[in-house]
Order: sequence, then structure tokens, then C-alpha cells
Amino acid sequence: MNGASGPADFMSAWLQAQQALARLAVTSPAADPAASANQHLLADAFRRFFEAPALLPAAAGPAAGGAALQRYQAAAQQFGVLLNEAAIDAGRRLGAALAAGGPDDPPVTTLRELRALWIDCGEAAWTAAAHREAFAAALAELLAAWVELRAAGSAA
Repeated sequence: MNGASGPADFMSAWLQAQQALARLAVTSPAADPAASANQHLLADAFRRFFEAPALLPAAAGPAAGGAALQRYQAAAQQFGVLLNEAAIDAGRRLGAALAAGGPDDPPVTTLRELRALWIDCGEAAWTAAAHREAFAAALAELLAAWVELRAAGSAA
């Protein structure tokens, strides 16, 4: 991690992303026009999380090579968009699952039940996202860009 503020910046960005996801999970675009605003909050939170300086290697300074850093930033942005889509899908799945309960269905009354439902929804969303060709291509580009950035930093 770079500097003393790296871990704190990382955790702050992570907390903001989680709070935005929680707001998204309890809103419905049909019932609440603010749901779109919540989706933008979530996108911004995840963007900040993946751009957190603590995630970049020490070589990410000016000497690391501008092209490698630009490639990494573009790859991180694209992968972040896909992760954001998966998170939004998970929030929608959770909202739908919570709304789908009928009079004969037992209500979610404990945090343990809510957590289990959230995990099921998140796993379903992650599985759907991870099996897409665009996700695999974006992850491959992110890893290749990361390696190039690291190599540029070690050569400097």
C-alpha cells in the first residue's frame, strides 16, 4: 500500500460503495424515481474504489510510463463498469426477492435470513456476469494492463 492514507482511502471507498448498494437494494425504479440516482451513486462509489491510489503499485508515478498507466486506468474503468452492473443486478434481485414474498411465504425477520438472501442474490448476479464473454475479456485486459504497469515500474 502506498503511504499512510492508502488503507484508509481504500476502506472509505469500499464503505461508500456498500452504502450505495444498500440504498439501491431498497429502492425500485418503478416506485421511486430516486432509484436511478442511487444507481449513479453506486457507480461513482465503485469507480472511486477501483481508482483508489492504494490499489496502484508504487511504480504508478510519472516514471512508470504514461501509456501503461493509461491502459490500466481504462481497463479498471471498463471492469468497474461490469462490476457495477453485477452489483446493480444483485440489488435488483434482492429487491425482487424481498417483494416477491406472498402471504404464505415466511417473512425475512432476522439479519441472518436477510444475509442469506443477499448472498444468494449476489451469487446469482455474479454467476450471470462472470459467464459473459465481455466480463472475461475485461478481466483479461485488466490483468494484462496490471502486469504491463508493474513491468513499467520495475524498469524505471
